Amino acid sequence: MNLPKQLLIHSIKYEEYQGIDDWDNEQFADPINIKHVRFDDTTVFSRDSNQNKIVADAVIFVDAKHSKPKTDFQERSKILFNGKNYVIKKVIPCYHPTKNKVHHWELEVI
Repeated sequence: MNLPKQLLIHSIKYEEYQGIDDWDNEQFADPINIKHVRFDDTTVFSRDSNQNKIVADAVIFVDAKHSKPKTDFQERSKILFNGKNYVIKKVIPCYHPTKNKVHHWELEVI
């Protein structure tokens, strides 16, 4: 059971974070286009006893079957969607309910 392909209406450009160079500049791989994802522009909050914090500006759903090409997502990587740049803050693998296999990933971006 995967995410329905008809809901995966978006494409994103993904630039994988590769670390820091000798001059403290962030390094990224060449961008790749990932098709059949879902970009939900919704704010994710975190609350504690003192304050509310914005954790993410959007969540991207990447399906294990339909989203192409497959990649291992890294935090701090860049995402380009509709002309706006985002940074992955959290990669959440979501597993099948009865198997030890990833069903889809949720990428929290800011």
